[in-house]
Amino acid sequence: MKGEMATRVIVTTDSGTDVLDEEDEVLESHPEDQHEAILARFLAQGWEIEEDGP
Repeated sequence: MKGEMATRVIVTTDSGTDVLDEEDEVLESHPEDQHEAILARFLAQGWEIEEDGP
């Protein structure tokens, strides 16, 4: 979460990793597990983790 309205959701499944916005629009799609790399990138940009888990 960044600011009051901006939200990003990282969804990782057997088919890869997607990044969704607050309206569930796909912003990024990767055919392999990129969860940790994407999470690290968002944290470096100043985003805050609201929830992390299955």
